[in-house]
Amino acid sequence: MTFDLRNLPRPNFEEMPSFYDELDELAKRVEAAIRNLKPELFNTEKEVIFFDRMTKNDLVELIKKDPEAMVPALTKVCGLSVRQFERLHNLRDVYRLRSPKLWRVEKLGRDAITFVEVILEYLSGAEMHLETFIYTFYKLWEEERKRFVRGRKAEEELREFLRQRGYSCGKITAPVEIDVAIPPSKNPSEVRVVMPVRTGVRRDLVKRAKEFSRECDEFRRNFPNAKVVVMFRIPRHELDRKDEIRGVIAEQRAGLMPYDGIFFQDELQELIRKLEMWRVPKSNSY
Repeated sequence: MTFDLRNLPRPNFEEMPSFYDELDELAKRVEAAIRNLKPELFNTEKEVIFFDRMTKNDLVELIKKDPEAMVPALTKVCGLSVRQFERLHNLRDVYRLRSPKLWRVEKLGRDAITFVEVILEYLSGAEMHLETFIYTFYKLWEEERKRFVRGRKAEEELREFLRQRGYSCGKITAPVEIDVAIPPSKNPSEVRVVMPVRTGVRRDLVKRAKEFSRECDEFRRNFPNAKVVVMFRIPRHELDRKDEIRGVIAEQRAGLMPYDGIFFQDELQELIRKLEMWRVPKSNSY
């Protein structure tokens, strides 16, 4: 790499150093794929990428070099979020396209073709320095994925807390994904409690509240016997505004069946009391 990623600010390095190791490696893979472009698409002397000269086939070949790296890189640099890909272009969960097997086929699927067309649409006319491309991807992916890493940590800590208190719980992925299910049964009618887990800050509160509400609708349809409990981890300095935050989350369900509970990270004992009140069986009772 001709520029040093270590010069970039890494405000969360002490919290999650392995995350930055993975991010550095991903950036190097993006650079390697781009440097293998044809000379008319990448000027090695000026280190400029010519997206304005790319055809669909050119972009497909670039992605095929390393889909796991290039799909998130192109997604972040083009400026669209995952939800915007879905809302504007009917392309759900764009990061599914990181799977190499989706690009190792004779004829690309609809989603892969749509992705290529969208990227060309948003980057058409662009000439971009490689360093600009890498840094843009790096910082945007960092911001998105560190929320994911923190969320995954929050999920596992909650699952472990519940296990230590005797509850059978786990993450399930069907018929819809549930961060914490008690018990983690393959039979939806057996699941007694479902919990979406999120981390966030107050400025993102409305977005998180809408996410919780959309998930709640899915949970009610697929787990008719389950209590729906929201678990929201917020910064310590915002815990004194819990009532306000809880109110915004609950308000998104106005006119709809409400949540059975909304809890924060300092209310885990209250969550246990709720489970006991609902007579949710412990592991040896299932």
